[in-house]
Amino acid sequence: MKTLTLSFGGRRFDIELENDFALYVKEEWEDCNFSFDRDNEHAKILQAYLSSLKQNYENEKRIEALLLEISTSLS
Repeated sequence: MKTLTLSFGGRRFDIELENDFALYVKEEWEDCNFSFDRDNEHAKILQAYLSSLKQNYENEKRIEALLLEISTSLS
C-alpha cells in the first residue's frame, strides 16, 4: 500500500491505495496540474475528478462498441 497526501481548501487528506493504482492516480492527477506538495484549489480536484469521469465514460463506450462488434461477428 502507498499513501498519497492531498491538500485542498487548507485541509490535508492521506489516502492509502494499492501501489500500482497509487502511481496511476498520481500520474493522472499530475496531468490535470494537481499538486501533491502544496494546497490545491477546489477547482483542481473537480477538474481531476471530471477528467477521470470522462475517461471512464469513453472506456465504457469503447467496451460497448467492442462487444457489439464481437456479437455481430459471431452471428
